Amino acid sequence: MYASFKMNGVQDKPELSAAQPAFPLTSNVNHPLEHPTQTDAAPEEIEEGRAAYRPGGLHPVYIGDIFDDRFKVLSKIGYGRYSTVWLVRDLQANNIQHEFRALKILRAEAYGGDNDIFEREILTHFRNAEDRDLYGYRYVCHLITQFEHQGPNGTHICFIFELMGETLLSFGAWFPNDMIPYSVMRRFAIQLVLALDFAHELNVVHTDIKPDNIFVKFRDYSLIESGYLKHITIPQQDREESQYCPIPSWPLRAFYFNRSDDARVDESDIALGDWGVASWTTKHLTEKIQPVALRSPEVLIEAPWGTTTDWWNFGAVLLEVFRAVRMFSGRVSPEGHYELKKHLTEIVDMFGPFPTNLLEKGNQDIVGKLFDSEGRIQDADPSEGPGLLSEDWLPGLDLEQRECFVSFLKTVMRIDPDERPSPEDILRHPWLGALA
Repeated sequence: MYASFKMNGVQDKPELSAAQPAFPLTSNVNHPLEHPTQTDAAPEEIEEGRAAYRPGGLHPVYIGDIFDDRFKVLSKIGYGRYSTVWLVRDLQANNIQHEFRALKILRAEAYGGDNDIFEREILTHFRNAEDRDLYGYRYVCHLITQFEHQGPNGTHICFIFELMGETLLSFGAWFPNDMIPYSVMRRFAIQLVLALDFAHELNVVHTDIKPDNIFVKFRDYSLIESGYLKHITIPQQDREESQYCPIPSWPLRAFYFNRSDDARVDESDIALGDWGVASWTTKHLTEKIQPVALRSPEVLIEAPWGTTTDWWNFGAVLLEVFRAVRMFSGRVSPEGHYELKKHLTEIVDMFGPFPTNLLEKGNQDIVGKLFDSEGRIQDADPSEGPGLLSEDWLPGLDLEQRECFVSFLKTVMRIDPDERPSPEDILRHPWLGALA
C-alpha cells in the first residue's frame, strides 16, 4: 500500500539528551562491553535452566554442532521460553554478510501437538509476499530458510534469520541516562509503523510488541570475526554429560557497528521480530495476548480484538523505550501485586472513560464489577500523580516536544479500537511528519 510513500527526514541526526528518567526500568542488560554475569550460576539457574531440556522441550546444543549439513554453531546469543538462538556460520556462504546467521531452535512441542503456534506459517507468508515493495517489508525480521532437526527431546523446527545486533531493551544504554534521542526514536517509530502496516496488510497481528522483540540491524559484519569471536569466552561443554547443562548467552551488541567510522549507532535501522505468538486476523492463537503492562483495553476486558490492538501496544512501548518510563503497571501498594482494576484505573486516568459500545462487547462479569455507567472505574481513588504532559513522565523534553509527543500517543492510543488511526494518519502526525 505504501510503496510510493515519500518519507520525510528518516535519516535525521539525534540531539543527545542528558535528563534523568523519572521512573527507570530495571533489567538485566549488561553494559555494552561487559561479559554475561551468569557464568558462575548453578546450571538450573542459567537462563532457560536445565528443566527446559526434557522430552518435548529444548534441544541440547554444543558449540561446533552443524545443523542441516550447513550451519556451524559458534556461540549462544539468546534464549526465550520457547526457543534458544545461536550465532552460526553458513558453510556455504560466498560473502561475509551472508556468512553469519542466527539459528532459532524451537521447543519440540511447539509443533506437532493440539495447539501449534503459527510462527512458521506466518514467516513463510511474509517471505513469500507478492508485494515486496511495501515499505514495511524491510523492517521485519525475515526467515531465510527453515528445516527440521531430530534430537533426543523430539523433532525441532529450526529457523535461520538475518543476524541482528541487539534489541531496544538494551539499545538505550548507548546514550546519556539510557534515553534514546528524539530523532532516533522518531526514526525507529516510523520504521515500526511501516513494519506493522506490512503485517496487517498480510492479515497478521503481532500481539507481542515489546522492547526485546524490536531488533537493531547489523552495520558491520566484519566485527564478528575481528571483535566478537576474539572477545567472548567459549564455554567448556561435556558431550558425555547425563543431563544437558545450559550455557550463558553472549550478546552481539558491542560488535555490530563500528564506532570509529560513519556507521554510528544513531544511524541504525530496526526490524520487528519474534512472531512466535502472532495470530492471523481470522484465526487467533490465544485471546489473552500482549505483555500485561502493555495490554490494550479491549484485551483487558476480554472484548474482540484485531489488528488495531497492535497500535495500542505500539504507543505504550514507545514511551517505555523513548523515555525509560513505563506507562502502566497495575501494581497495588504496598505489596506491589498486579490488579486488573488498578490497570484499568490507570488507563481511564490517562485516556478517559471507556465508551459504552466497547464495554458492551466485553466480558460482562468484568464490566459489571469494575465499571460505572459513565465508563469509569467504580470506587477508584482519584489520580494524584502528574499528568502525562509533565516532565515526570517525559524527562529531557521541552514543553513543545512534550505536547507533540503526548498528542501522538493520544492519537494512537484511543480506547475504542475502532477509532484508532490508519497507518497513513499515524505517519502524518506532526510528531512523525513522515508523509509529504
